[in-house]
Amino acid sequence: TRQPHRDSHIEAIPCKICGDKSSGIHYGVITCEGCKGFFRRSQQSSLSYACSRQQNCPIDRASRNRCQHCRLQKCLRLGMSRDAVKFGRMSKKQRDRLHAEVQQQLEQQQRDRDRDQDWEREQAAQGTPSFTIGLPGCRGHPLPPSTLGCPGVTAEGDHPHWRLVSCGGTGLQASPRGAQGWGDLTVSNGIWLRHPWVSHPGGTWLHSQLAVGPGTLGTMFSALPCPDVPMMSPCPPELLTQSVLASHRETCQLHAEELQLRRGDTFSREEVCAFQKKVRGEMWQRCACRLTEAIQRVVEFAKRLRGFMELCQNDQIILLKAGAMEVVLVRMCRAFNSDNRTVFFEGKYAGAELFRSLGCPELIGSIFDFAQNLCALRFSEGEVALFSAIVLVNATRPWLQDPGKVARLQGRLEVAFRLLLRRTQREGLLARLPPLGRLRALCSQHVEQLQTFRRLRPAVPLAAFPPLYRELFAPEPESPSPH
Repeated sequence: TRQPHRDSHIEAIPCKICGDKSSGIHYGVITCEGCKGFFRRSQQSSLSYACSRQQNCPIDRASRNRCQHCRLQKCLRLGMSRDAVKFGRMSKKQRDRLHAEVQQQLEQQQRDRDRDQDWEREQAAQGTPSFTIGLPGCRGHPLPPSTLGCPGVTAEGDHPHWRLVSCGGTGLQASPRGAQGWGDLTVSNGIWLRHPWVSHPGGTWLHSQLAVGPGTLGTMFSALPCPDVPMMSPCPPELLTQSVLASHRETCQLHAEELQLRRGDTFSREEVCAFQKKVRGEMWQRCACRLTEAIQRVVEFAKRLRGFMELCQNDQIILLKAGAMEVVLVRMCRAFNSDNRTVFFEGKYAGAELFRSLGCPELIGSIFDFAQNLCALRFSEGEVALFSAIVLVNATRPWLQDPGKVARLQGRLEVAFRLLLRRTQREGLLARLPPLGRLRALCSQHVEQLQTFRRLRPAVPLAAFPPLYRELFAPEPESPSPH
């Protein structure tokens, strides 16, 4: 018989397949309604799915409908049962095991909340805290107890009247807010808050001067002056950590467990030789495509990052252009096997020799060394997520329009990171983190090698590279405007 008092908290665990809000146990796995219906339809004998890529497509809330083959394989891999489709229910043993997982999750969340409250009371008793993360280029910011959480929309804030609605192969798309009536505001992970937006007679339209085009990071935005809006309820650091971790998991190509399982799947000697025989231009274009896909996932990560959408549009673009490549390098440690110095690339693990035809062994060696050093820190998924967020939200980036607002978000992320390390007794990690200058040096080295390639191979058209890659790393010089 169904036990409502035990089922009522299953939604505390997100859908195992795509990370969306779960609705219960379906076919043996906690899933959302969408994945439940997809799996049921997939069991019709007349259906067969095929993947047009490398059979390793990321499956999350945003991309789950793009590849039915990879979505079904993930359903089966995580334990959705064909027998459950036939017989309509799971065994009591399976149900009890899943209920135990729910209970464990709820108890862990309660313990974390209790620890956070104890820590906040301790900090409040000692006075206003000021945290420094200990990273070159990152600054500590005094945070009174009332602001220890996610940044809200304040009366003095300049929250723009637009929202980011998609990020796919065509880059970022945006839609302006309505001048009056009710508008939608993205907070985190697809949760929408609604506030009344009031038109300002005589208000000035603001126009972005960013580049426009398919696949580029910038899109023309229009915004109205922001009226005073109610402040959103701040969230404690523990909830901010959960939000950042959820955003991270939703936007990584593969989960850590899946990457671990694939470590034995390496390129054969013949496959490596085939890559080494590719012409330099073809290999550069191929790697540029993979890098662009990784950057698009970083953009999705930023879009879901609690507080990022509340920054002004100019500062969002500045932070993404300056930090997206750095976040890709940080995330690379998840897909790096330090035992044999290989990295996950196009479905298998590859050593540095596979990239020989690029003609830049120093750059490849530096990237592999950086990944090896990060792996030595034995980052947890939560640590990678928060460190990535701090690398991205850096108030020292030049040309920021409102660095103070960026600094406040950065400070909250630093608080959450330090609290996570304190909870797991890993505060010694702070002194071992790589300097952000090292990340900037690697990014500069990549741009220098790209310039060298273009100088040595002028016959390779720049248009052969993805538009987003061109915009970030090889922008065309602007023609002087006529007087």
